[in-house]
Amino acid sequence: MGVSRWTVLAATVLAAAGLTPVLVSGASGAAAVAGGCAATAHVDAQWGDGQVVTVTVVNTAATAATRWAVSWTPTGGQRVVSAWNAAVTTANGSITAANASWNGALAPGASTTFGMQLAGTGAAPTPSCTNDATPSGGVYATVADNGATLTLTVGQTLVVTLPVGYLPPTATGGAVVPEPGGGGWPTGQPIVARFDAVAPGTAELRSQSDDPCFHTTPPCARPVQQWLLHVTVVPAAGRTVTVGSSDNAGSVTLHIGDTLVVSLPAMYVPPTAVPAGVLAAAGTTGGYPTGQALVARYTAVAAGRADVSTISDAACIHEPLPCPSPQVPWRLHVTVA
Repeated sequence: MGVSRWTVLAATVLAAAGLTPVLVSGASGAAAVAGGCAATAHVDAQWGDGQVVTVTVVNTAATAATRWAVSWTPTGGQRVVSAWNAAVTTANGSITAANASWNGALAPGASTTFGMQLAGTGAAPTPSCTNDATPSGGVYATVADNGATLTLTVGQTLVVTLPVGYLPPTATGGAVVPEPGGGGWPTGQPIVARFDAVAPGTAELRSQSDDPCFHTTPPCARPVQQWLLHVTVVPAAGRTVTVGSSDNAGSVTLHIGDTLVVSLPAMYVPPTAVPAGVLAAAGTTGGYPTGQALVARYTAVAAGRADVSTISDAACIHEPLPCPSPQVPWRLHVTVA
């Protein structure tokens, strides 16, 4: 069996310190699958009160992931001394490792690894793993989506995956309803909570961290981590309305679930929709200064009125001696019924 370069590094460091490492074969934490992700920990080297561990992360979903997080509850007084290829934090009785900037993107079936030096005498960690891969007919949200807004269509399923140190999330608003689920504090299992989008509207999903020491007398003073997700649900199907330069100062009427496409020349900067909450931005490409035609998409998410506006721009306007080129405004009045 081959020995990883991290095992060799650990052995070298220990030998220099006058300690004798023991190479461990086959000491692995069982893989746990949640949210299209699996993680397995393997002890590469073990000595008196420390070990070197490699964790393998696999995207088990049928779609690509852009980020992942691995968490576990330490045993035997384990604590992280150092880590590589992941950002590792300890909070509320659990350890969480999040991907580095260069190894978060995983194609279906692809894997990556990160390593740690642990102090303590515990067994190999048994980690759980979550990622943002999107299953068929559903959307995933993780602890990294705190404060974000997701748009669903009626009939879609939202799968929330959170570390073991969090409480099961609750939903307010009638746009989504929960399915039976489990996990979270104090079960020692990661949370996998499903919510079905049942009607157009909005909802908020909330959770927070918990810890046994919060329930002692007196309780501990550890900070509580809040988690909040804003959800907008739109009808499953809607019209697509496209507007362009000739629609400047014009008006359009949309229905909730419709898509508004703003198509303008490359000289215009990306538009804004004011006030917020009526139209949800669904992506923008091109526009100044890319040199490409501007295409901005919006989804009608709530009844009301909003203005979508932009203005032309040019490089010479930003020179020390600006050119006299006039800037051309563009505005559209939108009513969502």
